[in-house]
Amino acid sequence: MSVMRSLLLVGLVALVSACNSNRPSFTAMSEVELAAFNRTVPLAEQVYCVEQAGTSTYIRRRICQTYAQWLSQNERDAMRLDVLNSSPGFGLPSTIGDTPQR
Repeated sequence: MSVMRSLLLVGLVALVSACNSNRPSFTAMSEVELAAFNRTVPLAEQVYCVEQAGTSTYIRRRICQTYAQWLSQNERDAMRLDVLNSSPGFGLPSTIGDTPQR
């Protein structure tokens, strides 16, 4: 029984290590290292990092994403805000003489 557990554990460790990505850890890179990496890849794959605090904490953490990922995230965020800000039939008047629609 212990031999089976050992083989299962070894197989699991091998599987997890095989799935490990070859990409470097961008959050651990300095600005100089990040700039050197970005010179070797196309624009959409260049990595940009920002320090952000979450909504429920003041602790800032470094978030690194590719240019394409930042662009996609910003588009999703804009769509979410557009949905949250829309309220059909309760618009503000566009000029002084207009009355709000009900």
